[in-house]
Amino acid sequence: MKIAGYIILGVAATVFVVYVVARIVSAVRSWKNRLTNSLFGGISLSDLKKAISDGTREAENPSPRTLFGATSIYMPKILKDFPDFHMPEARASLNLFLNEYLRIRYGEAEDFDKSVVERDLAVSVPRSDMKAEVTNVNFHDCAVRNYLKTSEYATITYIATIGYSAGDKRFEDRYQVDSTLKLSEEGIPKKLLVCSQCGGSIDTTANKTCPYCGAGIVWDTKLSWRFTAVSEC
Repeated sequence: MKIAGYIILGVAATVFVVYVVARIVSAVRSWKNRLTNSLFGGISLSDLKKAISDGTREAENPSPRTLFGATSIYMPKILKDFPDFHMPEARASLNLFLNEYLRIRYGEAEDFDKSVVERDLAVSVPRSDMKAEVTNVNFHDCAVRNYLKTSEYATITYIATIGYSAGDKRFEDRYQVDSTLKLSEEGIPKKLLVCSQCGGSIDTTANKTCPYCGAGIVWDTKLSWRFTAVSEC
């Protein structure tokens, strides 16, 4: 009887010890969870590790930036004012401009091609602290974000996405770029809106012929559009 009593007592003691240990483990886990929540706003350590891993991977291999535009809205207005405007030519010009922008930014060049860029625009380009060769440039796409025309000028605002490598890093940037056609300048009023044959004043660039003498009008605007502003967005 005594042996049986000892056995029962031993089993009870073992069960009690297991119970106490289980409660301690449960309390420690609960404390760790509360500590994690208080430190990371409810984010678990595993989620935090995954976020850090994803962020590192994205920094090393960034994806092209999203492009939001309104080309379908503004293009009819642009073509009404400038029937000879061609979006593929504008896209190619924008591509070359942003390539030059990046070369200036990373110290490979000092200025833009003056024929397509407003004077002194290079001064506004932010210089990178890292001097590097820009390679593997990929101009993804561009769209028209806005269009404004007054009696003095017409401005098309583009948004473009471009990827490139500089040093040992890959970048995916998005830029907003203004391209402006001046319809008049100081001392040369409405220089593009005067008939070259009779000198008559023309109200709109949509005209194909002069309303006074009937002469055909060829608007030389390809080299007159100039990039006037650029910013990362």
